[in-house]
Amino acid sequence: MNIGLLTPYYPDNETKNSGIANHVLTLSQELVKQGQTVVIIHVRPKYNNERNKDSKEVLGAITILTYHVSLAPFTIKLFKKRWGILDFLLKIKMIFISAIKLHIIKKSYHLDIIETSSYFSLSLIYQYFSLKIPIVVRVSTTYLQMLNDHYHFKSRLLQFFGRLEILTIKRSKNLITHAHNHALELENIYGISSKRFSIIPHGVALPEKDKLSHLENSPLIILYVGRLEFRKGADLLLKAIPLVIQKCQDVIFEIIGKDPMNEYENPFRTINDDTVNRKVYFKGMLENDAVQKSYAECDIFVAPSRYESFGLIYIEAMSYGKAVIGCNVGGVPEIIQHEFNGLFAETQDYISLSDTLIKLIENKEFRYKLGKNARKTVEDRFSGETLAINSMKYYEAAILNY
Repeated sequence: MNIGLLTPYYPDNETKNSGIANHVLTLSQELVKQGQTVVIIHVRPKYNNERNKDSKEVLGAITILTYHVSLAPFTIKLFKKRWGILDFLLKIKMIFISAIKLHIIKKSYHLDIIETSSYFSLSLIYQYFSLKIPIVVRVSTTYLQMLNDHYHFKSRLLQFFGRLEILTIKRSKNLITHAHNHALELENIYGISSKRFSIIPHGVALPEKDKLSHLENSPLIILYVGRLEFRKGADLLLKAIPLVIQKCQDVIFEIIGKDPMNEYENPFRTINDDTVNRKVYFKGMLENDAVQKSYAECDIFVAPSRYESFGLIYIEAMSYGKAVIGCNVGGVPEIIQHEFNGLFAETQDYISLSDTLIKLIENKEFRYKLGKNARKTVEDRFSGETLAINSMKYYEAAILNY
């Protein structure tokens, strides 16, 4: 098959820690291993100080086409204080650019099927731009979920855009999501029957077993990977850290992820003294190889998200045989089995989070047992190979029924 993957995220300097970006990377690589050809259509906003130039990169059977989308200077000047309008107009332009480019790409690369994300409503092309090809829509955390439940800012235009995403999901024929619980959440919130979704969990490339570290660090390394934002529970972790350090001195915390203008780091440094600050390392966004190295070298992985439609970060850490701590939300309990391959802290409770961390820090054998079971869980259910095989079966059925 010739498979197109249309995405607003693909790993680069701005999105290398994004779950959607890493899903597209893993899926493309694993599909190629199964003998398929993949074209990644990466339609994204132009970054600051970046030349507005499209690019093409060929990596064996993977072709990456990147399109940088920006608004006209006049439009930016006209609405310079209305960020909601600018964001809305940029997203609409991305949809139209996607549709225009896909008509050409479909013919040039003889695509048989396209998978896209509902995020940024790129799947809107299915409804209003006739491509005459099956389009599979993978639904992650929706834009409305983030706007309504996890972000403080409000915008009527962005609310409208979020409702547009829900409309396109409702009208799409081929729907995938990665967790049963997320499908049920979508049914409860938006009335989209959970039975319409096929469940294909994310996967990761399994590290070779000789890359798994079973040595205990001194001090122990506790790792967080993800954007520093409210939905990811970064504030809860930063409140828990001083309580953990007060009880367990032989630990350090490594925090990897985007923190614009040090919005989280600066207040943390201000309110804590050197006893705490010297044990916490904010590393910002790192290249994927460096992130994988951090997974391999840590002792405990923690991410107290308020909501995850799946939780790719957990299986990334678990693939290295690490005990993980999360919260019983969204798709996370379909990955973490409490006291088998990880632990749950109470949602939105930093005291519970600190107690859970201390429990793992102080119990080496329990930590190793969870880590061993975590690796086995990924081998059995969440490998990149499994993701590719299940996706191919779905694509073949969608083509047959088109």
